[in-house]
Amino acid sequence: MTIPHLIARAARWHREQVAVVDGERRLTFGEVDARSNRLANALLHLSPAPAARVALLLPNRLEFVEADFAIAKAGKVKVPINPRLSDGEREYILANSGAETLIFDESFRPFVEGARDRLPALRHLIALGREGQGVHEYEGLLAKGADSCPELPLAPEAPSFILYTSGTSGRPKGAMSSQRGRLAATMNMLADELDARPGDGMVHAASTTHGSGSKILAHFLRGARNILLRKFEPELFFWTVERHGATGSFMVPTMVTLLVEAPSRGRYRLGALRTITYGGAPFAPDKLRAALDAFGPIFVQVYGSCEAPHPVTVLRKEDHLVPPGPERRLASAGREATGVEVRIVARSGEDAKDGDPGELWLKGDNVMLGYWEDPAASREVLQDGYYRSGDVGWRDEDGFIYIVDRERDLIISGGYNIYPAEIEAALSAHPSVLEAAVIGVPDDVWGESVKAFVALRPGAAVSEAELIDHCRRQLAGYKKPRSVEFMESLPKGSTDKILKRVLREPYWRGRAREVN
Repeated sequence: MTIPHLIARAARWHREQVAVVDGERRLTFGEVDARSNRLANALLHLSPAPAARVALLLPNRLEFVEADFAIAKAGKVKVPINPRLSDGEREYILANSGAETLIFDESFRPFVEGARDRLPALRHLIALGREGQGVHEYEGLLAKGADSCPELPLAPEAPSFILYTSGTSGRPKGAMSSQRGRLAATMNMLADELDARPGDGMVHAASTTHGSGSKILAHFLRGARNILLRKFEPELFFWTVERHGATGSFMVPTMVTLLVEAPSRGRYRLGALRTITYGGAPFAPDKLRAALDAFGPIFVQVYGSCEAPHPVTVLRKEDHLVPPGPERRLASAGREATGVEVRIVARSGEDAKDGDPGELWLKGDNVMLGYWEDPAASREVLQDGYYRSGDVGWRDEDGFIYIVDRERDLIISGGYNIYPAEIEAALSAHPSVLEAAVIGVPDDVWGESVKAFVALRPGAAVSEAELIDHCRRQLAGYKKPRSVEFMESLPKGSTDKILKRVLREPYWRGRAREVN
């Protein structure tokens, strides 16, 4: 079974039902299937090269859905580019991936025209806007394509898409997923994460280029609608849920917190909401408890990465039903998804005992083939059939996995190992804090000292001393921040992960290594 076959089957079963909603625009399942067929044939007419990369530089709009499906039907490789990236980051991804085709929104034309001469591999430009010199107009090109789905052999190990990492430790790397990998991740979603039924509707409030977009195929296969928002605003989200009877969404924890605290929440009928999946960052248990109090037991947590797309582990709705008080389980990332194996490997190379920390090694068909054109980096993280995630965690006696931190984020101060995630969780529990990031900075006495960066909630106020004292009451003394810097917002990459390298750089500039 291939992705094109599954798309065709869903279109046949739900042909006349609405599949995609974009503002006032609608497409039925049959229309999505037919239009993606035509676009697939048009792409093959431009270039019959198998596995050629087709980049998408689009906001959340319905053309993203049909282009996603068309690329799969044409046997090409999708390269989604987050619109929030800088021009330099976009150009790097286009150059590194060797994309030969770019489908872009008209708003990005100045970038495309400025960069095209520096991208010799980029031969075909398709604009959702006006036609121009060397630029095809999307609808005009689509109209030239044949209605039937291309009959192409799609090997299970053939590449399907390349997701670029956030570049948290340097230049982004392209994690290459196979046809089998995309199907496996989709089946894990349907088995363990999503409760999608015909007629349901998922609101894509986060970018479709990464986490939220990975849910498009799963909902389509279940006969559910994909409802696209160009931007996230709590009131717009509430209005959309009420208007369309939306049943689910995918968000990062900060977005969920903003929904909980939005003054307008009580003015909308939100009873149709049945599932909100969250992931991508830690969620402080007290804030998660507030979300459960506000919306009920509708939350599902997923853990994963570009290299091993979620769900790798799942904290299911029923797992959130713990009584107030000791809420350790709310801090966990859940248990393994159906098609995934997680090993926790100690520094000795042996499997860690329950309760002991180690690196998470992940195995499953959803794990990437490797990094695009970077065999050295691939060999470093792919070992014995496992992906070495670089995440440190431990497993309890019931099989729940707790992510402690990134191995590379470890701070060593006065001989003590300090994991920033523990301090970030303590800071995030303060009522004035919206987001927090913690790094180690050079210290002539202790080697490294703990420094925190904090973004406050709108209208909130708290002093550096108050936050340090807040941490001191919750953590061992050597773990509390020695200094706190306030920022309007924390720097983030394309997957909404905080870019700690940006925070570290001024403190470690000119040093041979980032340990002291």
